[in-house]
Amino acid sequence: MSEKSFTIYVYGKRLTKRSSYTLKSRAAADRTVDSLPENLQHQNNKLAIRIKNLRRILQGSTDPDKLHDSLVSADAVASLIRFNKHFEMPQTVSSYYTGRQEQLDMLKSTLDVVNSREPQDHQKRFVIYGLGGSGKTQFCCKFAQDNREHFWGVFWIDGSSYENAKHSFAGIAKIGGVEPNENAAKNWLSSLQHPWLLLIDNADDPDIDVMRYFPGGERGVILITTRNPTNKGYGTDGSRFFHFDKLESEEASDLLLAAAASPRPWGVLTRSYAKRAAQILGYLPLALIHAGKAILEKLCSLNDYPEYYERTWNKIRRDRTRRSSHGHEDNHALNMSVYSSYEMIYLGLESKDNDQSRDAIELLKTFSFLYWENIEFDLLTNAASNPRREREDARAKERVVKSIPVQPRPKTWMKAFHDWAASVIEPLTRPSIILPAVLRDEDDDPFDEDRLRSALSLLVRLGMLTLHDDNNSYWMHPLVHTWVRQRPETSTAEQAVWCQAAATILAQSIFFQAPSTYVAQDEKTKRQIYPHVENVRKLQADIKKRFEENQRAPHWLWPLKLLVPQPGFGRLQATEYAKFSLVYLHCGYWSKAEELQLQVKDYLFAKLGPDSEYSIAIAFLLSRNYVWQTRNNEARVLQYQVLESAKRLYGPNHPTTLQIMDTLGATCVLGSRYREAYRLHQEVIESLSKLEGFGPEHEATWTALDNLANVKLRYFEHEEAVKLQLQAYEGMQRTLGPTHEKTLEAKDSLAAMYGFIGEEHLPLALQMSEEVTLIRKDTLGHEHPLTLKSMLTVAKIKTAMNQFKEAEEIFLKGLPIAQRNLGENHLGTLTARTWLGHLYWRQERYSEAQAIWEDIITKQTFEQTKRADGGHGDRGKWYSYHLAISRQHLCCKASFADIQIFIYSSSNVVLSALL
Repeated sequence: MSEKSFTIYVYGKRLTKRSSYTLKSRAAADRTVDSLPENLQHQNNKLAIRIKNLRRILQGSTDPDKLHDSLVSADAVASLIRFNKHFEMPQTVSSYYTGRQEQLDMLKSTLDVVNSREPQDHQKRFVIYGLGGSGKTQFCCKFAQDNREHFWGVFWIDGSSYENAKHSFAGIAKIGGVEPNENAAKNWLSSLQHPWLLLIDNADDPDIDVMRYFPGGERGVILITTRNPTNKGYGTDGSRFFHFDKLESEEASDLLLAAAASPRPWGVLTRSYAKRAAQILGYLPLALIHAGKAILEKLCSLNDYPEYYERTWNKIRRDRTRRSSHGHEDNHALNMSVYSSYEMIYLGLESKDNDQSRDAIELLKTFSFLYWENIEFDLLTNAASNPRREREDARAKERVVKSIPVQPRPKTWMKAFHDWAASVIEPLTRPSIILPAVLRDEDDDPFDEDRLRSALSLLVRLGMLTLHDDNNSYWMHPLVHTWVRQRPETSTAEQAVWCQAAATILAQSIFFQAPSTYVAQDEKTKRQIYPHVENVRKLQADIKKRFEENQRAPHWLWPLKLLVPQPGFGRLQATEYAKFSLVYLHCGYWSKAEELQLQVKDYLFAKLGPDSEYSIAIAFLLSRNYVWQTRNNEARVLQYQVLESAKRLYGPNHPTTLQIMDTLGATCVLGSRYREAYRLHQEVIESLSKLEGFGPEHEATWTALDNLANVKLRYFEHEEAVKLQLQAYEGMQRTLGPTHEKTLEAKDSLAAMYGFIGEEHLPLALQMSEEVTLIRKDTLGHEHPLTLKSMLTVAKIKTAMNQFKEAEEIFLKGLPIAQRNLGENHLGTLTARTWLGHLYWRQERYSEAQAIWEDIITKQTFEQTKRADGGHGDRGKWYSYHLAISRQHLCCKASFADIQIFIYSSSNVVLSALL
């Protein structure tokens, strides 16, 4: 290596030094500075600053040789006058440290370390909090390493316990030459004239007062790492704290590949494998490093890491001693070290043996079976409180029903038997509700919200949960989520218990029939718990599979199997499945809802027969699901069966019977059975008017008027239809509120009808339909079927108003969503395509319109609504009429007037199929 000779005068003395291009050791440099008196050290500090300024000036030089020689000389001098004398950190910075550069720069600027030697008016403190393994300590060590020359001394304290902290302070006291105790060390730091940096590491214990570790006075800079978010209040400068949970996707992939020593450059395929592995590990730095080591040691490859990860978990669970039976003890230790901090926290909770800790453990176990994020506080309180609300609502409805003068129905022997089974046998076989104790609401031990908050607060302070203040929800890091659920000490039977607890929370958080005061809350809950329902059902299936595998165990193990609770379908599962199906229906997943509803229906019919309250309710719900799937013939047949069961159980004039009859009438409209529908709706309205409490201002009456308006529209009684629809909308708005789904649907239907009574009503119709669309986008999402339906209404009205460009944009945006979510042959998709064809036809784009209509009319898409007499009803007539006009290429004025009635009258038929 070549060397350069340089001469410089320091404090009037001539120094000549030969320097290689590499820096001298820090130890030698530090000794050089230490040998100088204090006043000379001060001059050295000034010289170091001047050299740094000189380097900055020289970097602008245009002479490369001069720049190179000058920089080498400056570095050589700087190596002789290092300011930093003491440097002690808890761990060495990894050679492949990756990410968080933005935070490093921000922290350097916030703490103004460049001017650390200037007097400061307060002690500067900054907190880094987050999950264990998120890289908090490495970050602080990296910061200290990058900025050590701005501090005379860099020290650290083990803040995990008072005992460990005392030992750390004793080491600092020894450096200061004072008594080896905590107070002496803090006093020495407080009086130190030089700038210093102190890292208080792992201050996690919520019972420890971190302020006890702070030296007094205004001097120094302190960094604190902690899992406890309440400690973030100790920060003083800038944002005061950073929250570390996971790396960004790219940073995480880079760290994994660097830890695995993957050859550069990293190609697209390599990065895709790394991203997949990083996602599994929740982008947690410590886990990524261990995964990289496993790949580096050839325990697996990058592309098959997910399978290796799953195999490792299975080995950990099967080996209670946490030793591999195949000799990979180091491998197991490597993986277990990622989870060791979680395990220590868990065992610490168990050891305390008090109500708060027991509640925290039960919640932690239950949360591990929910989806890992967005566990809302309201979800938990609803789960605790809703059963009592349901009972109170049921008693109130029972009092109303008993006040209605209806003729009693004689019981058959079969009905009497089923009633006896329901009242005697069912309670004896009813399983106990499995819930965390903190969520139980019993007469002798009512639900205590403060107790729940206390347990959750403890988990947050321990870093096992993170609280999101914006929506008052909790989340677990994916690795913590997996660890709690898959701990080696957790048996399959225990997993089944806590998985059931999670399912019970979800089921109890929603109503089968929500009381009027909780409808909005119930609708919101259904939207939010879908990911939780999916996760619980997936884990339930996994547990069931393992139980089935246990059934194939050797005969000598059968006595042991009798001790393990076996999952089965009973009353509890029927209730959960029925409520989960409501979640699927609300989110537009009709086939998933049908799968659950069929199981509940079969179970209830077998246990209670078709004429029980619960059997009628689930069969009626299933029939409405058929309507949403445009399987109208199946819906109509089933609804007639349900209607007969309701008449036998309740009588012909009972509110439940009338509700089923009214819905049946709406289904008949979808099959073009207008006379049948008209008769049913008229009978419902007449019967409701005679029932006490069910007069013209009741929700059921407005619903029946809404349905009757649709029938009037089919008979071309437009003004009467609009009049009835307006009454229904205004009545629902008064009774249910402006944002209730029934009110929104009535408003959307009214907007669609306004085109029949004059073009002057179209601006109001557009305004109403756009208001409905905005509300549905906000509450249901952009891809929900009802949102798509209201978007279609907007596009239809814009077409009638000749706003062709805007209408086409709506069609082209919504159709791909409908085709993806509903299917190409779903009635809603076909309706939207037909309207798009009509838009093209209005623009004289006849060939495009014809192509759409021919594709629709030639497909076998009408079988599900085909009438017994072979007719296809409005849809077939509508499509055929459009196609005929398109083929003849008729002009707009004459043909539009002719087909306007068909378009508007048919629109409610096809659109109401989505209700």
